[in-house]
Order: sequence, then C-alpha cells, then structure tokens
Amino acid sequence: MKKTLIFSAALVLSLGLAGCGADSSKEEKPKEETQTTASTGEKGTAKEEKKEDDKALKSGTYKVGTDLKAGEYLVKTDSPIGYIEVAKDSTGALGSIIFNATPTQGSHIYVTVQDGQYFKVDGSKFYSVADAPSVIPQDGIYKDGQFKVGTDIPAGEYKYFLDSESGIGYIEVSKNSSHDIGTIVTNETPQADGYITVTDGQYLTLQDVYIKTK
Repeated sequence: MKKTLIFSAALVLSLGLAGCGADSSKEEKPKEETQTTASTGEKGTAKEEKKEDDKALKSGTYKVGTDLKAGEYLVKTDSPIGYIEVAKDSTGALGSIIFNATPTQGSHIYVTVQDGQYFKVDGSKFYSVADAPSVIPQDGIYKDGQFKVGTDIPAGEYKYFLDSESGIGYIEVSKNSSHDIGTIVTNETPQADGYITVTDGQYLTLQDVYIKTK
C-alpha cells in the first residue's frame, strides 16, 4: 500500500514537471519570435536611416551654381533648433537676406534656390527633392512642417486643430517654396480650430497646429 502511494505521488510529480516543461517551452517560443521580429524591425529602420544619411547634404553655407545645383531642396531639422537662410550675396548684411527661418526639431521645410544665391543650413540635413525621404506621416496626422499638396498631402478641405501651449499657431498656403512674400496665398495665426482648403501644387505650412487625415 505504501509502495502504491509513493509511486502515485512520484507519477503526479513527474507529470507535473513534464507539464511545466511543455508549458514553459510553449511560452518561450513566441518570445523568441517577438525578439526576432523586433530585431529585424530595428535593422530595417537602421538601413532606412543609413540610406537617408547617404543622400543627405550636411549643414554649411553653399554658393548656388558653384557648390550646389539650383533647384528645390527638403530641409529636415534634427537638432533642437536649426537655421536656414537664403541670401543675395556673402556680405552678411541684413539687407542681403532673401529668406530665413528657425525650424524646430523634427520639422521640415522645402526651399528653392537659384544660381548666384547663398544657401545656409545649420542644425539640419537637407536633400535634393529627387533624393528626399517621404514626409507623409504614417499615422495620418500632419503637424509642424511644410507639405507639398498633391505629393505629401492630397488637395482638399481640411479641419486643423490648435496644438499649442501658447494658444496660438501658424498656418500658411503658398504658391511655391521660394519663400518670397509675394507667393503667399493666405496665412494666419489661429487661436482656435478652423478649416483650410488647398489645391495641387501649393505648399501648406503648419506650426503648432495639426491636421488629421485618418
């Protein structure tokens, strides 16, 4: 009788351990798969970033037509604050500045430059439009930056939402990316949500406001 009890107890213990071993292997397998997937995702992201870096032009001052081809460029700011300037000459005089901006980290802006101008970029990377990475947000939320209508965002009417602790934002629609004041179609500093309509070929600039497309 004692032998039977001992055997029964041993059998229960053996089955229990076997069961734990089986459950443990089942639980660990998905973890391994998850880790592999995550690792692959990280490698994919790293490869994409490297491709972008290979095509990126670094901060500096460029003489257009000598150091840099005339044309349109996309500037992406990766430091807390950047500086962009297009000037008529290299005198550094205030009157020689055609356009300047101080984009914040994570934002982007298109700039078109012409032969003979001087293009200064600090705290940012920039790309020729042909080599530029996509600026279309995967989550469908467009915020701080400039977007080309028909390329980065579809034409149409959009509701925008104020996203600023200061209670004021900025929204602009322009004809091109020269940043000449005469190319501005409309601009305003909203203090509440509103609507904006854009058409193909225009440029939409958002600062402290956002648009949801999904």
